[in-house]
Amino acid sequence: MTTRLLVLGLMTALATTAQAQMPKPARWTLGVGAGGAAAADNFGPGADWKSGWSADANLTYRLTNNLGLRGDATFAQNALNAAAIPGEGRLNKFDYMGNLVWQAVGVATERWRPYALAGLGAVRIHAIGSDSSFTRLGGDVGVGFNYRLGRLGLRAEGRDVMYKFDRFGYSKNQNDVVWEGGVTVRL
Repeated sequence: MTTRLLVLGLMTALATTAQAQMPKPARWTLGVGAGGAAAADNFGPGADWKSGWSADANLTYRLTNNLGLRGDATFAQNALNAAAIPGEGRLNKFDYMGNLVWQAVGVATERWRPYALAGLGAVRIHAIGSDSSFTRLGGDVGVGFNYRLGRLGLRAEGRDVMYKFDRFGYSKNQNDVVWEGGVTVRL
């Protein structure tokens, strides 16, 4: 009985020591990036989307080593060559998403961290040069990787932002492909 208690006490002490030596994940990560944005397909003949640009900021709270919650704010601008678009024919797109981020820890190395994300939020479209704008429920899915350089990191990701475009004579489920590169800072 005494031997069992001694072994149990030793195992508990070793487990506590091993757990204390394991690196704890940084709980908060701030990221910024810039890149491009394009529609997955056109609205139809004579309504062609042109590739545009995008910029974003995000904040991630890491729940575990491989799971986190991330808030995203992205601004993108595209042109749509169509007579039905008011103003200049260019659209500002703002999307605000709450994402669940899964990091592939088993595949990752110390520096290289691939991840996947999916979430819900809102997409706001504004026609430049007019007072016309609308907001729709949206969602996104994406993949990316982060290369760590200590507290700093380099990030590249691609996302598909989905929403309903139902203005200016169109009614289509829209997919905007956003690709970006940027930096992250573990706080």
